[in-house]
Amino acid sequence: MLAGGGTGGHLYPGLAVADRLRESGVACRFVGTSRGLEARVVPQRGYPLHLIHARGLAGRPWHKLWAVLHTMWGVYDCLGLISRHRPQLLITTGGYVCAPVLLAARLRKLPILMLEQNALPGKVNRKLASLARRICLSFEESRRFFPADRCVTTGNPVRQEILQATRAEGRQHFGIAEERRVLLVTGASQGAASLNQAVLRALPLWKDKAWTIMHLTGPNHLAEVEEKSRPLLADTLLDYRPIGYMAEMHLALAAADLAVARAGASTLAEFTAVGLPSILVPYPFAAEKHQDYNADTLVNRGAALKLDDSAVVELLADTVASLMEDSQRLGKMAEASLAGGRPQALDQIVELIEKEPWG
Repeated sequence: MLAGGGTGGHLYPGLAVADRLRESGVACRFVGTSRGLEARVVPQRGYPLHLIHARGLAGRPWHKLWAVLHTMWGVYDCLGLISRHRPQLLITTGGYVCAPVLLAARLRKLPILMLEQNALPGKVNRKLASLARRICLSFEESRRFFPADRCVTTGNPVRQEILQATRAEGRQHFGIAEERRVLLVTGASQGAASLNQAVLRALPLWKDKAWTIMHLTGPNHLAEVEEKSRPLLADTLLDYRPIGYMAEMHLALAAADLAVARAGASTLAEFTAVGLPSILVPYPFAAEKHQDYNADTLVNRGAALKLDDSAVVELLADTVASLMEDSQRLGKMAEASLAGGRPQALDQIVELIEKEPWG
Protein backbone atom coordinates (compact mmCIF):
# COMPACT_ATOMS: atom_id res chain seq x y z
CA MET A 1 0.00 0.00 0.00
CA LEU A 2 1.33 3.43 -0.99
CA ALA A 3 0.21 6.78 0.40
CA GLY A 4 1.20 10.29 -0.62
CA GLY A 5 0.17 12.99 -2.97
CA GLY A 6 -1.45 16.35 -3.29
CA THR A 7 1.37 17.43 -5.58
CA GLY A 8 3.46 15.70 -8.22
CA GLY A 9 6.54 15.95 -6.01
CA HIS A 10 4.93 13.60 -3.50
CA LEU A 11 3.05 11.42 -5.98
CA TYR A 12 5.49 10.56 -8.78
CA PRO A 13 8.23 8.98 -6.62
CA GLY A 14 5.59 6.59 -5.29
CA LEU A 15 4.39 5.81 -8.80
CA ALA A 16 7.96 5.09 -9.91
CA VAL A 17 8.35 2.58 -7.07
CA ALA A 18 4.94 1.03 -7.75
CA ASP A 19 5.68 0.64 -11.46
CA ARG A 20 8.90 -1.24 -10.70
CA LEU A 21 7.23 -3.44 -8.08
CA ARG A 22 4.38 -4.22 -10.46
CA GLU A 23 6.92 -5.47 -13.01
CA SER A 24 7.98 -8.02 -10.36
CA GLY A 25 4.41 -9.17 -9.79
CA VAL A 26 3.74 -7.19 -6.62
CA ALA A 27 0.19 -5.90 -6.28
CA CYS A 28 0.10 -2.20 -5.32
CA ARG A 29 -2.75 0.07 -4.27
CA PHE A 30 -2.74 3.76 -3.39
CA VAL A 31 -4.37 5.85 -0.68
CA GLY A 32 -5.12 9.52 -1.36
CA THR A 33 -7.69 12.29 -1.27
CA SER A 34 -10.16 13.54 -3.85
CA ARG A 35 -8.46 16.96 -3.88
CA GLY A 36 -4.95 15.81 -4.74
CA LEU A 37 -3.30 15.12 -8.07
CA GLU A 38 -3.46 11.41 -7.26
CA ALA A 39 -7.25 11.40 -7.80
CA ARG A 40 -6.68 11.87 -11.53
CA VAL A 41 -3.26 10.31 -12.17
CA VAL A 42 -3.32 7.08 -10.15
CA PRO A 43 -6.36 5.52 -11.88
CA GLN A 44 -4.88 6.50 -15.26
CA ARG A 45 -1.81 4.45 -14.35
CA GLY A 46 -3.94 1.40 -13.60
CA TYR A 47 -3.74 1.26 -9.80
CA PRO A 48 -6.62 1.02 -7.32
CA LEU A 49 -7.01 4.31 -5.42
CA HIS A 50 -8.77 4.49 -2.06
CA LEU A 51 -9.97 7.99 -1.12
CA ILE A 52 -9.85 8.88 2.56
CA HIS A 53 -10.55 11.90 4.75
CA ALA A 54 -7.49 14.08 5.41
CA ARG A 55 -6.64 17.78 5.62
CA GLY A 56 -3.51 19.81 6.27
CA LEU A 57 -3.01 21.53 9.62
CA ALA A 58 -2.84 25.07 8.22
CA GLY A 59 -4.87 28.21 8.58
CA ARG A 60 -6.98 29.58 11.41
CA PRO A 61 -7.67 27.68 14.65
CA TRP A 62 -11.03 26.38 13.47
CA HIS A 63 -9.38 25.16 10.24
CA LYS A 64 -6.88 23.23 12.33
CA LEU A 65 -9.65 21.73 14.48
CA TRP A 66 -11.47 20.66 11.31
CA ALA A 67 -8.21 19.12 10.05
CA VAL A 68 -7.77 17.13 13.27
CA LEU A 69 -11.31 15.78 12.97
CA HIS A 70 -10.71 14.82 9.35
CA THR A 71 -7.45 13.09 10.32
CA MET A 72 -9.28 11.04 12.98
CA TRP A 73 -11.91 10.15 10.39
CA GLY A 74 -9.12 9.23 7.99
CA VAL A 75 -7.56 6.90 10.57
CA TYR A 76 -10.89 5.09 10.77
CA ASP A 77 -10.97 4.87 6.94
CA CYS A 78 -7.47 3.41 6.86
CA LEU A 79 -8.02 0.89 9.63
CA GLY A 80 -10.79 -0.59 7.48
CA LEU A 81 -8.60 -0.57 4.35
CA ILE A 82 -5.75 -2.35 6.09
CA SER A 83 -8.09 -4.96 7.58
CA ARG A 84 -9.73 -5.65 4.21
CA HIS A 85 -6.67 -5.74 1.96
CA ARG A 86 -3.97 -6.89 4.42
CA PRO A 87 -0.94 -5.23 2.80
CA GLN A 88 2.52 -6.44 3.81
CA LEU A 89 4.11 -2.98 3.70
CA LEU A 90 3.08 0.69 3.72
CA ILE A 91 5.19 3.11 1.66
CA THR A 92 4.58 6.82 2.28
CA THR A 93 5.89 9.62 0.08
CA GLY A 94 4.75 12.72 1.94
CA GLY A 95 1.84 15.12 2.17
CA TYR A 96 -0.91 15.51 4.75
CA VAL A 97 -2.74 12.43 3.44
CA CYS A 98 0.01 10.30 4.99
CA ALA A 99 -0.84 11.27 8.58
CA PRO A 100 -3.96 9.09 9.05
CA VAL A 101 -2.44 6.24 7.05
CA LEU A 102 0.70 6.22 9.20
CA LEU A 103 -1.31 6.27 12.43
CA ALA A 104 -3.58 3.46 11.26
CA ALA A 105 -0.58 1.39 10.12
CA ARG A 106 0.97 1.75 13.57
CA LEU A 107 -2.25 0.59 15.22
CA ARG A 108 -2.38 -2.43 12.87
CA LYS A 109 1.37 -3.12 13.33
CA LEU A 110 1.95 -2.75 9.60
CA PRO A 111 5.63 -2.05 8.78
CA ILE A 112 6.33 1.34 7.22
CA LEU A 113 8.88 2.60 4.69
CA MET A 114 8.99 6.40 4.46
CA LEU A 115 10.37 8.29 1.44
CA GLU A 116 11.48 11.90 1.97
CA GLN A 117 12.14 13.97 -1.16
CA ASN A 118 13.19 17.34 0.27
CA ALA A 119 16.25 18.69 2.07
CA LEU A 120 13.87 20.18 4.64
CA PRO A 121 11.43 17.33 5.36
CA GLY A 122 7.70 17.93 5.40
CA LYS A 123 5.84 18.35 8.67
CA VAL A 124 4.09 14.96 8.55
CA ASN A 125 7.33 13.07 8.00
CA ARG A 126 9.16 15.03 10.71
CA LYS A 127 6.45 14.46 13.31
CA LEU A 128 5.72 10.80 12.52
CA ALA A 129 9.16 9.52 11.50
CA SER A 130 9.38 7.39 14.64
CA LEU A 131 6.62 5.17 13.21
CA ALA A 132 8.72 4.17 10.19
CA ARG A 133 10.95 1.11 10.08
CA ARG A 134 13.17 2.63 7.37
CA ILE A 135 13.45 6.15 5.88
CA CYS A 136 14.85 6.73 2.38
CA LEU A 137 16.34 10.20 1.97
CA SER A 138 16.87 12.16 -1.22
CA PHE A 139 19.34 14.55 0.44
CA GLU A 140 21.94 13.63 3.03
CA GLU A 141 21.26 17.03 4.59
CA SER A 142 17.84 15.88 5.84
CA ARG A 143 19.26 13.05 7.98
CA ARG A 144 19.45 15.33 11.04
CA PHE A 145 15.65 15.46 11.23
CA PHE A 146 15.20 11.69 11.60
CA PRO A 147 16.36 8.74 13.72
CA ALA A 148 19.81 8.19 12.20
CA ASP A 149 19.80 4.40 12.54
CA ARG A 150 16.70 4.13 10.33
CA CYS A 151 17.90 6.35 7.48
CA VAL A 152 19.48 5.47 4.16
CA THR A 153 20.31 8.08 1.52
CA THR A 154 19.05 6.69 -1.76
CA GLY A 155 18.16 9.78 -3.76
CA ASN A 156 14.81 10.53 -5.39
CA PRO A 157 13.57 8.10 -8.07
CA VAL A 158 13.59 9.45 -11.63
CA ARG A 159 11.98 8.00 -14.72
CA GLN A 160 14.04 5.48 -16.64
CA GLU A 161 13.56 7.37 -19.90
CA ILE A 162 15.43 10.35 -18.44
CA LEU A 163 18.43 8.16 -17.66
CA GLN A 164 18.42 6.58 -21.11
CA ALA A 165 18.03 9.68 -23.35
CA THR A 166 21.23 10.90 -25.04
CA ARG A 167 22.27 14.38 -26.09
CA ALA A 168 22.34 13.32 -29.74
CA GLU A 169 18.78 11.98 -29.49
CA GLY A 170 17.57 15.15 -27.85
CA ARG A 171 19.20 17.41 -30.41
CA GLN A 172 17.89 15.32 -33.30
CA HIS A 173 14.35 15.24 -31.93
CA PHE A 174 14.15 19.03 -31.61
CA GLY A 175 16.16 19.75 -34.74
CA ILE A 176 18.95 21.61 -32.94
CA ALA A 177 22.50 21.73 -34.30
CA GLU A 178 25.19 20.39 -31.97
CA GLU A 179 27.11 23.67 -31.90
CA ARG A 180 24.16 25.74 -30.60
CA ARG A 181 23.81 26.44 -26.92
CA VAL A 182 20.43 25.34 -25.53
CA LEU A 183 18.69 26.99 -22.59
CA LEU A 184 15.74 25.18 -21.00
CA VAL A 185 13.39 27.32 -18.90
CA THR A 186 10.67 25.52 -16.98
CA GLY A 187 8.24 26.60 -14.31
CA ALA A 188 6.99 23.03 -13.80
CA SER A 189 3.75 21.72 -15.28
CA GLN A 190 1.70 24.89 -14.68
CA GLY A 191 4.45 27.36 -15.50
CA ALA A 192 5.75 30.24 -13.36
CA ALA A 193 4.66 33.82 -14.01
CA SER A 194 7.88 35.34 -12.68
CA LEU A 195 10.05 33.14 -14.93
CA ASN A 196 7.88 33.96 -17.93
CA GLN A 197 8.21 37.66 -17.20
CA ALA A 198 11.97 37.33 -16.72
CA VAL A 199 12.43 35.60 -20.07
CA LEU A 200 10.36 38.24 -21.88
CA ARG A 201 12.48 40.93 -20.25
CA ALA A 202 15.67 39.14 -21.33
CA LEU A 203 14.83 38.37 -24.97
CA PRO A 204 15.91 41.78 -26.35
CA LEU A 205 19.16 41.52 -24.38
CA TRP A 206 19.87 38.08 -25.87
CA LYS A 207 18.96 38.95 -29.47
CA ASP A 208 22.54 38.61 -30.77
CA LYS A 209 23.03 35.17 -29.14
CA ALA A 210 22.93 32.10 -31.38
CA TRP A 211 21.06 30.12 -28.74
CA THR A 212 18.01 27.88 -28.76
CA ILE A 213 15.64 28.65 -25.88
CA MET A 214 13.00 26.09 -25.00
CA HIS A 215 10.65 27.99 -22.71
CA LEU A 216 7.99 25.92 -20.93
CA THR A 217 5.47 28.63 -20.13
CA GLY A 218 2.70 26.45 -18.75
CA PRO A 219 -0.43 25.83 -20.84
CA ASN A 220 -2.41 28.73 -19.35
CA HIS A 221 0.35 31.26 -20.11
CA LEU A 222 1.37 30.18 -23.61
CA ALA A 223 -0.86 32.52 -25.65
CA GLU A 224 0.17 35.56 -23.61
CA VAL A 225 3.89 34.75 -23.88
CA GLU A 226 3.63 34.11 -27.61
CA GLU A 227 1.90 37.44 -28.16
CA LYS A 228 4.35 39.44 -26.04
CA SER A 229 7.46 37.75 -27.43
CA ARG A 230 6.60 38.20 -31.11
CA PRO A 231 7.68 41.85 -31.43
CA LEU A 232 10.81 41.17 -29.38
CA LEU A 233 12.23 38.68 -31.87
CA ALA A 234 12.77 40.87 -34.94
CA ASP A 235 16.34 40.69 -36.34
CA THR A 236 17.48 38.18 -33.75
CA LEU A 237 19.82 35.20 -33.84
CA LEU A 238 17.76 33.51 -31.14
CA ASP A 239 15.80 30.35 -31.83
CA TYR A 240 13.07 31.01 -29.27
CA ARG A 241 10.44 28.32 -28.67
CA PRO A 242 7.63 29.00 -26.18
CA ILE A 243 5.94 25.70 -25.28
CA GLY A 244 2.81 25.20 -23.19
CA TYR A 245 3.46 21.61 -22.14
CA MET A 246 6.40 19.32 -22.87
CA ALA A 247 5.65 15.60 -23.25
CA GLU A 248 9.26 14.82 -24.23
CA MET A 249 10.91 16.30 -21.14
CA HIS A 250 13.53 13.55 -21.08
CA LEU A 251 14.75 14.64 -24.52
CA ALA A 252 14.70 18.32 -23.56
CA LEU A 253 16.89 17.59 -20.53
CA ALA A 254 19.29 15.62 -22.71
CA ALA A 255 19.54 18.43 -25.27
CA ALA A 256 20.01 21.33 -22.82
CA ASP A 257 23.26 23.00 -21.71
CA LEU A 258 21.67 25.00 -18.89
CA ALA A 259 18.29 25.03 -17.15
CA VAL A 260 16.33 27.72 -15.33
CA ALA A 261 13.73 26.24 -13.00
CA ARG A 262 12.00 26.09 -9.66
CA ALA A 263 13.67 23.93 -7.02
CA GLY A 264 11.26 21.07 -6.47
CA ALA A 265 12.89 17.85 -5.33
CA SER A 266 11.90 15.84 -8.42
CA THR A 267 13.21 18.56 -10.75
CA LEU A 268 16.58 18.60 -8.99
CA ALA A 269 16.78 14.81 -9.02
CA GLU A 270 16.31 14.88 -12.79
CA PHE A 271 18.90 17.62 -13.31
CA THR A 272 21.57 15.85 -11.26
CA ALA A 273 20.79 12.44 -12.76
CA VAL A 274 21.83 13.78 -16.19
CA GLY A 275 24.42 16.31 -15.00
CA LEU A 276 22.55 19.45 -16.07
CA PRO A 277 23.74 22.79 -14.59
CA SER A 278 20.96 25.07 -13.41
CA ILE A 279 19.85 28.47 -12.23
CA LEU A 280 17.29 27.82 -9.51
CA VAL A 281 14.49 30.19 -8.55
CA PRO A 282 12.74 28.64 -5.52
CA TYR A 283 8.98 29.03 -5.36
CA PRO A 284 8.54 31.72 -2.69
CA PHE A 285 5.32 30.26 -1.27
CA ALA A 286 6.52 26.67 -0.88
CA ALA A 287 5.76 25.23 2.56
CA GLU A 288 8.41 26.37 5.05
CA LYS A 289 10.46 27.59 2.05
CA HIS A 290 11.61 24.01 1.49
CA GLN A 291 12.58 24.77 -2.12
CA ASP A 292 15.24 27.18 -0.83
CA TYR A 293 16.77 24.34 1.18
CA ASN A 294 16.69 22.09 -1.89
CA ALA A 295 18.37 24.74 -4.03
CA ASP A 296 21.06 25.40 -1.43
CA THR A 297 22.21 21.79 -1.56
CA LEU A 298 23.05 22.13 -5.27
CA VAL A 299 24.51 25.62 -4.87
CA ASN A 300 26.83 24.37 -2.12
CA ARG A 301 28.07 21.60 -4.41
CA GLY A 302 28.79 24.05 -7.23
CA ALA A 303 26.08 22.57 -9.47
CA ALA A 304 23.71 25.55 -9.52
CA LEU A 305 23.20 29.25 -8.90
CA LYS A 306 20.20 30.56 -6.96
CA LEU A 307 18.15 33.67 -7.68
CA ASP A 308 15.39 35.02 -5.47
CA ASP A 309 11.99 35.08 -7.12
CA SER A 310 11.67 38.80 -6.39
CA ALA A 311 14.91 39.54 -8.27
CA VAL A 312 14.72 37.10 -11.17
CA VAL A 313 13.19 39.56 -13.64
CA GLU A 314 16.10 41.97 -13.14
CA LEU A 315 18.93 39.43 -12.89
CA LEU A 316 18.09 36.52 -15.19
CA ALA A 317 19.42 37.96 -18.46
CA ASP A 318 22.93 38.69 -17.17
CA THR A 319 23.11 35.53 -15.05
CA VAL A 320 22.23 33.29 -17.99
CA ALA A 321 24.62 35.10 -20.34
CA SER A 322 27.52 34.83 -17.88
CA LEU A 323 27.12 31.04 -17.81
CA MET A 324 26.18 30.33 -21.41
CA GLU A 325 29.29 32.20 -22.62
CA ASP A 326 31.69 30.52 -20.18
CA SER A 327 32.19 26.94 -21.35
CA GLN A 328 34.71 26.15 -18.62
CA ARG A 329 32.44 27.26 -15.79
CA LEU A 330 29.44 25.53 -17.33
CA GLY A 331 31.47 22.33 -17.64
CA LYS A 332 32.51 22.44 -13.99
CA MET A 333 28.90 22.95 -12.92
CA ALA A 334 27.84 20.01 -15.09
CA GLU A 335 30.47 17.79 -13.44
CA ALA A 336 29.30 18.89 -9.97
CA SER A 337 25.68 18.25 -10.92
CA LEU A 338 26.41 14.74 -12.18
CA ALA A 339 28.58 13.96 -9.15
CA GLY A 340 25.67 14.80 -6.86
CA GLY A 341 23.15 12.75 -8.82
CA ARG A 342 21.74 9.43 -7.73
CA PRO A 343 20.49 7.80 -10.94
CA GLN A 344 20.18 4.42 -9.23
CA ALA A 345 17.80 5.69 -6.55
CA LEU A 346 14.88 3.58 -7.74
CA ASP A 347 17.00 0.43 -7.90
CA GLN A 348 18.27 1.01 -4.37
CA ILE A 349 14.80 1.66 -2.94
CA VAL A 350 13.28 -1.42 -4.58
CA GLU A 351 16.22 -3.57 -3.45
CA LEU A 352 15.62 -2.36 0.11
CA ILE A 353 11.93 -3.23 -0.17
CA GLU A 354 12.69 -6.71 -1.49
CA LYS A 355 15.49 -7.60 0.95
CA GLU A 356 14.43 -5.95 4.22
CA PRO A 357 12.79 -8.41 6.67
CA TRP A 358 9.50 -6.51 7.04
CA GLY A 359 7.65 -9.25 8.89
